Amino acid sequence: MGYELVEVTDPADWDAYHAIRRQELFEARGRFGIYDPNYPGERLPGMHPYLLKLDGRPLGTTRLDIREDGTAIFRLVAITASEQGRGHGRVLSRLVEERARAFGAQMLFVNAADTAVGYYEATGWRRHIWDERELVGIASSCIQMCKPIAQA
Repeated sequence: MGYELVEVTDPADWDAYHAIRRQELFEARGRFGIYDPNYPGERLPGMHPYLLKLDGRPLGTTRLDIREDGTAIFRLVAITASEQGRGHGRVLSRLVEERARAFGAQMLFVNAADTAVGYYEATGWRRHIWDERELVGIASSCIQMCKPIAQA
């Protein structure tokens, strides 16, 4: 079976998606009671929530926001703590880049957690402030980065 990147539509996948994000991006960072699984921005046009599965087992999440200007934003990337450091993040990145390319994006942006900057730099991303207005709330301590993606 292997890896698959599933666009989240099924109720069970939504549950897994929110559970991973709540745990890894909020509670593991001391942010309790503020995660909102019903956040209205999650389901706007151009926003694509994904669940990374390995052999059918959910282990990572992200949302890809496609913008009309040929760019896309790689958002809220999370791998379950028990699976971190095993290469799943690289697989997730590769699969999301393929999706972004299929949507016609030529540049990816991310608000990287300071602890993830080394990973992003090692995988071809560079520091680049793309929208300072994004650096609020849970993203206030993030480093903005970009990565060009060539069309196939």
